Amino acid sequence: MPYNRQLKGIIGHYDGFLQCLTSYNGKVYALCNDGKFVIQVDVIVKDGEIEIHIKLLLFARFPSPSHCLSHTWFPVYIPLLKGTGTELFCIIVAFNEATLANVYLFKWVMAGMRWEEMVDIKDDTFFVNLARDYSVYYSNAITSELGGYIHICDEMGKMMYSFDVEDKAFSLSSMAYPTSHVSLWECSLEGGREDFELTRGSKRVDKDDKIAVRSVMDGEVELNESRLLNLPFHLLVTIMDHCTGVEYMSFRATCKSCHLAAPLLQWSNKTALTRLHKYSVVSPWLMVVNMNRGIITFTDPILGDKYFMKRPHVSIRDNRIRCSRFGWLLFYSDYSILVFFNPFTGDIRKLPPAWYYLDTLCFSTPPTSPDCMVVGFKEGGNGSCVFIHVVAREQSWVMIRLDFGGATPHRFSFPTFSDRDLYVLGDKGEVYVFKSLFKLKGYGYEKVASAIDNCEGEYFLVKRNRQFLLVTVGKSKEYVEVFKLNVSTKEWEKIYCLGRYMIYICGTTCLCIEAEAPEMQNKIFFPRLDSKNGNVVFYSLETRMYQRFHGSKNFEEVVGVGWENVFPHAWIEPTWS
Repeated sequence: MPYNRQLKGIIGHYDGFLQCLTSYNGKVYALCNDGKFVIQVDVIVKDGEIEIHIKLLLFARFPSPSHCLSHTWFPVYIPLLKGTGTELFCIIVAFNEATLANVYLFKWVMAGMRWEEMVDIKDDTFFVNLARDYSVYYSNAITSELGGYIHICDEMGKMMYSFDVEDKAFSLSSMAYPTSHVSLWECSLEGGREDFELTRGSKRVDKDDKIAVRSVMDGEVELNESRLLNLPFHLLVTIMDHCTGVEYMSFRATCKSCHLAAPLLQWSNKTALTRLHKYSVVSPWLMVVNMNRGIITFTDPILGDKYFMKRPHVSIRDNRIRCSRFGWLLFYSDYSILVFFNPFTGDIRKLPPAWYYLDTLCFSTPPTSPDCMVVGFKEGGNGSCVFIHVVAREQSWVMIRLDFGGATPHRFSFPTFSDRDLYVLGDKGEVYVFKSLFKLKGYGYEKVASAIDNCEGEYFLVKRNRQFLLVTVGKSKEYVEVFKLNVSTKEWEKIYCLGRYMIYICGTTCLCIEAEAPEMQNKIFFPRLDSKNGNVVFYSLETRMYQRFHGSKNFEEVVGVGWENVFPHAWIEPTWS
């Protein structure tokens, strides 16, 4: 039956239609195609099947990503609706350009007539099929290995991405797909389990794995309490001596044996630092801040080992760390206050408020240095400006307006200091230099390199000693290339080897460091973890392939690049002062 006239009365125009039909509490609900409204569809049957009426009612506004607890704005997202009889869910699959970036899950709370974001779904599972009809399949507690995830079949129907609702992170899975247009997910789950592989965090769950069940008595520990931790008591004590912070407390809560092997400690910064300092490596660590769980995870790019600590009682706005250098992080906290934070010492230093919200930031030296300068760029309709603050001298910022001579303002990224000059990357791959910013009175900027011809994708600017390098990554991550800047000709020259150096790429800060170990040389590390073993993914300029460490010195090819965490992340060099 035509419903466009009724729908116009709700949404205000005729070009709307309904999708994502589902049932909830004995009624039918649908999502308007603009993704803004949930519509209740009342089907009224009179006199048996002789007369049928359909009445559309506005049920609720569909939540947007701006309503999410960990909101990061993504311009493209797909809204989905799923009812289970007694519960109604909405799912938002967000994209950053063509890349799957985040997933938001809401549940309708009838008591308050509102949507509530879910941060943990226990053993419940959602399957989303973007390849065919955007259908959603839901099951509560089908199995603990699959539970807690939103599994998404991509639009090509070839890969499945598993989103951990609690950890807010993606992993890449493979699945055998039915070719017929029947219920994809039921077919895959019924009788097809031998063809299904799933990665949970950094560990693969195989079909033959068994889950150990612990049996703990109120008194002494049973001798066969757990086959998983069937270790001599003195070995458990030794293990606990090597744990710190959240690791220590989690291990202590594992079972009665671990509880006895780990006495309650009065933790202090000194205690935690002494333990964690043992594992400081010569390479930067990939740091991820889990805002929901309140922990910071550090991943060793060589061994894949992970270390944990509690995050400070300070929030990170927009899920973005603006700069990471010298073991310090710079980010916006609540109320738009810029904060320096050293996760290894717990030191927090607030900066005076700037007049505007700055888009790009960097700093020249550690904030403990008397010469530390913070530089930020503001872009917008009111004109572009550069803000400068010397931490040890002034209690305010100096603002300098940028003059582009009537041309379209540039969007700067990856600001990098070289002595007293600041080099920045333009939005099309060109490079500019700001001269003598330390004088704070006069400045000039000029283009020192043009964009590379016929090069599309992402650009990353990094400094190797006194030489500037440009890393380009294809749109589909199909290639990685490195160019060095010829200062005299102002042109880029392609290079095929980094020699003893290694590059660490991040969304806001890139590092180039001389490798201490031969197996680290001539590689570009990405803030992505492989789904098989949780190791950091890197690109080898020697083999021209994405790889991961298998053991401390062996490599394996990575088929398909892993996904970047949606949490705040950065490469950080451990520093203890």
